[in-house]
Amino acid sequence: MSWSFRLLNTAIMSFLLSGLMTVYVTFINLGFVADFIHYWIKAWILAAPAAFIIVMMLATPVQRLTHAILARFNR
Repeated sequence: MSWSFRLLNTAIMSFLLSGLMTVYVTFINLGFVADFIHYWIKAWILAAPAAFIIVMMLATPVQRLTHAILARFNR
C-alpha cells in the first residue's frame, strides 16, 4: 500500500467517522437544540485531528491482528 493511498484513506475514514460519531454524541447529549450545528462543528473540529492520528497509529497493528485471527480460523 502506497504512502499517499494510506494518507488519503486515513483522512477520508477519520473525517467521516469522526463526523458521524460527533453528530451522534452531540445529539445524545443535547438533542436538536437551536445551536446544534455550532456544537457539532466544534466537537468535530476537535475530534477529526485526533481520529486521524489514532487511525494512522493503529491501522497497521489492527490489520496484522485481523490477518492473525483469520489465519487461525481458516486452517
